Amino acid sequence: MDYIRKGLLILGLWPEDHQVEKDFSILRYRSLAVLVLLIIFLLVPQSANLIFVYNDLVLITENLANVNVVAVTAIMKISVMKSNRKVLGEVIRSYMKDWISIKDKEDRETMTQWEKVARKIIIGFLIMMVVVSAVVTFQKVFLIVQAEMNGTERGFIFQSYFPPICKVTPYYQMTCLGQVMATYCLASVYTVVDCMVYMLIFHVYGQFLILQRALIQTINSKQNLQDPHRFKKGLGFVVRKHERLNWVAETVEDSFNICFLFQVLFSTLVMCFQGFLVFKEVSVSENFPANEVFFLVISVTSILLFMYFYCYMGELLIVSVSGMRDAVYESDWYMLSPNNMKMLLFIVHRSNRPLKLTAGKFSVFSMQTFAKIVKTAVGYLSVLVGLEAV
Repeated sequence: MDYIRKGLLILGLWPEDHQVEKDFSILRYRSLAVLVLLIIFLLVPQSANLIFVYNDLVLITENLANVNVVAVTAIMKISVMKSNRKVLGEVIRSYMKDWISIKDKEDRETMTQWEKVARKIIIGFLIMMVVVSAVVTFQKVFLIVQAEMNGTERGFIFQSYFPPICKVTPYYQMTCLGQVMATYCLASVYTVVDCMVYMLIFHVYGQFLILQRALIQTINSKQNLQDPHRFKKGLGFVVRKHERLNWVAETVEDSFNICFLFQVLFSTLVMCFQGFLVFKEVSVSENFPANEVFFLVISVTSILLFMYFYCYMGELLIVSVSGMRDAVYESDWYMLSPNNMKMLLFIVHRSNRPLKLTAGKFSVFSMQTFAKIVKTAVGYLSVLVGLEAV
């Protein structure tokens, strides 16, 4: 969580107040500065450029695939983080409370194991973010420097429309610098917010594994069998923690489900557009454009990975809830008194309502959903290729 906390603090999106913000109140508006950068240097110029390239399918595809759609998703994530700041702060405090209150060695090993898995995934995504952003900016800056040396018309980092004065020194350099800064802000918002969701879901899954073990121990304990009050106390702890974990997962889903919906739609379109650009680069160019194809393949791969792990997180939530029901069946429940058996029915009944991540409450994230997303993107790609051939 430390990497995520630092990243969100830099962007001004960390749900809890920080001492620096209390000392320097102006730093509270960091997220607004990021939002302004994204809108002024990426979203508005690229959207305006669509008016001038409306009759060129390749240029429209390039405009939408490179930054435009991703920028809309990042802006939505900023708005979600700010509008749900209070409730997400409570989720973060619940996360920290779980780590502080854990005492059993086996439970700590379980949490550490899944925390290490989440950390590896997060570090991988952060490295990928830096690499993709660096490849994009270095490639575009190189082309700009080459155009300056050859005396050709000045272009911007991305296909954009700016007022003519922005092509005059020093406004041109300032505009290009603004686009570079906006690109890194875009990649950071897109990646770090997703990583926070991954970390929270992995944490919930690890806590469910611990809770299943606690439930089995409560039912199988000989002391609990002899002391009904002790059994009720242990079962009450399990129920309260079960509800709290349900609340954490449902809060994350309620906060981000609309954002997930747009991310699925936009990711499908971007994968389709990027695939179309790869097809055009390979089929039209006489020399194999290795640099362009490499960048496009990296972009498609990164989007696929983000979607894959969202679907994987959804699968984990579904499995974790059903695991509570299975824990009851695997225990020595038949040794309990009839009254105590009835108490277990509430846990079984609650486990029949699965936790899930959804895209706008329409589609549940699962591995089957991931297959559908890829299939849909390939279908749209075939349509674009057919239109271009016509």
